[in-house]
Amino acid sequence: MPALTLTQIRQAAATALAPAVDTDPVVLADMVDSLTPPALLLEWADPWITSQTVAGGIGMLQATLNVICFANRVEPAPGYQTLEQLVAYVLTRFQADTNPWPLSASQAPRIFLINGVPLLGARQSFTVPVSMNGA
Repeated sequence: MPALTLTQIRQAAATALAPAVDTDPVVLADMVDSLTPPALLLEWADPWITSQTVAGGIGMLQATLNVICFANRVEPAPGYQTLEQLVAYVLTRFQADTNPWPLSASQAPRIFLINGVPLLGARQSFTVPVSMNGA
């Protein structure tokens, strides 16, 4: 499978994670100022783009995309189970996709503030080969 261009990666991830049934989480491919969990938010990671040096020049490029799984508002409720199901959903859907989505990092559950609302979430990072200008 040829590498995706930088402008194709988020859309390919959104397509791979797109809801297949009504109970699947919504996928947000762009930054938002609010969301309703359960939801998956795609964002670029730091470092965003990395390269391997080959013969003193830029070699293979890779980009790292985060998928943040938002389970629910932080309140007295069983949020961890929903979050664990969301993370499993992401990993399962990416494994089934034709594009490579190797997991490069996984953060433990934590509180994210979105528009002042505390949400239980976890960030999964995927580092994928990237092609610049279709090359």
